[in-house]
Amino acid sequence: MRVYVRLLHLLRLVGRFWTDLPLLVRLLKAWKDGRYRGLSVQTLVAVVAALLYVVSPLDLLPDFIPWIGLFDDAVVLAWLLASLAKDLDRFRDWEQGIVDAVVKG
Repeated sequence: MRVYVRLLHLLRLVGRFWTDLPLLVRLLKAWKDGRYRGLSVQTLVAVVAALLYVVSPLDLLPDFIPWIGLFDDAVVLAWLLASLAKDLDRFRDWEQGIVDAVVKG
């Protein structure tokens, strides 16, 4: 039962990430332009490291092993998605604060 619950949680994270993709693009653009500094260097390094691990042919468990070979990649992606979800929430709040300030004038 625990595996089912974890899988369901992972699927929700993936679904949320996919719907938040435009928000992620805005976050990265605002960070690049210097308007948003809520994204830490540690988070950026973690994103790059996780993506490099997933695309690298050298894994803890080789990808050619059915199901098991992709497990370590799935764990890394789940961790990355959880990390990004928190950063996206903070960015969403920051972005909403700017919209509120403009509306209030």
